[in-house]
Amino acid sequence: MRMVRLTSGLSLALLVATAACERQGTPPLYAPDAVEVAGQSAINAADEAPTIPAQRPEPVPAAPATPLVITDGQIEAEFSGALAQCLNTGDAAKGVSVAMGGCFNTELQAQDARLNVAYRQAMAARNDSGKARLRTEERAWIRHRDSGCQQAATGGTIDMVEIPSCLLTETVRRRLVLAAAVGPT
Repeated sequence: MRMVRLTSGLSLALLVATAACERQGTPPLYAPDAVEVAGQSAINAADEAPTIPAQRPEPVPAAPATPLVITDGQIEAEFSGALAQCLNTGDAAKGVSVAMGGCFNTELQAQDARLNVAYRQAMAARNDSGKARLRTEERAWIRHRDSGCQQAATGGTIDMVEIPSCLLTETVRRRLVLAAAVGPT
């Protein structure tokens, strides 16, 4: 058993979310699902005159993608001050699950609005096929996030804290991923 000294409701929330991920043993939700390799394409023989294979240039493989690593500290830094204040006052500060869950749900709404802005910016930066890929990726991410966070459910009142905390953490992580893909604005 791991012993951790908690200094705030926010630390408790991160501990709960981390423990849920450890129990699940699932890969990070921010990992890219596919990598495109530049220069690789199917060639339709009817569209092109026959060529000698030696004359066709070899595709140049893309450099390996560097995985984007987003730490718990980076995610926590994105939370509003209102979340910490909510978790450190009233019933939430006393550890009442319903009150703590309310704090996370309020923050989740704010962070979801920020995610939507990042998604619109990412869509605007893409061509039509890129927009279709991003739309498909985003829908898959939502399903993966929701099912992954539901897997942490134990059936107890702690679910009122664990599930919204997980949703919040993964929503912030996704926004950071989208923002990194678009670049500084």
